[in-house]
Amino acid sequence: MNPNHLNLYIVDDDDAVRRSLASLLRSRLSDCAIQSFDSGEAFLQSAQLDASGVLVLDLRMQGMSGLDVFQVLQRRASPLVVVFLSGHGDIPVAVRAMQQGAVSWLEKPCGDDKLMEAVTRAKAQAADIARARQGRQQAQQLWAKVTAREKQVAPLVAQGLSSKEVAQLLTKTDPENPIDYRTVENHRAKIFAKLEVAHSNALLVFLRDNGL
Repeated sequence: MNPNHLNLYIVDDDDAVRRSLASLLRSRLSDCAIQSFDSGEAFLQSAQLDASGVLVLDLRMQGMSGLDVFQVLQRRASPLVVVFLSGHGDIPVAVRAMQQGAVSWLEKPCGDDKLMEAVTRAKAQAADIARARQGRQQAQQLWAKVTAREKQVAPLVAQGLSSKEVAQLLTKTDPENPIDYRTVENHRAKIFAKLEVAHSNALLVFLRDNGL
């Protein structure tokens, strides 16, 4: 998804609060697709939980509580960044949610500036998450172009081994499938081209950053 255009969800069972929040956010944010829901159940059923975005979530609601919704998102490893809205009596619960990964919490009623500050911070974090996910997806697509043999060669090249050293090591490891240094040279060139890297250090960074 485009990191500069994110989903923004509002979940609150108070109709007046929900409408007010939606109106404020739509007036201030032109780069978000804003949707509102009157329950946690409706949100979980309809929202794109696997896409980056921001969730403004009331803690105390009829049916599922905000914390219940948050725990579902955690179990699903959702990338949504959560901003909690809570009443005064919910502060301990809100603090616990922060410790579990929520970006911030606001006590109701909160001013427009405080809300926008929290949402802006959450948006920045969500955009970072979206860019990181996009980068990983692109890396996986590039890695899928690499052959099985090239995948054996790549980490050795990334370590700075010469083609001759790579050939000797692979042949020693699997004598039934020997390889000479000229073939390794060919694999090296193809790996660099497929992964769009220029040298072994860049290859090392690519493999390390993408857990390969």
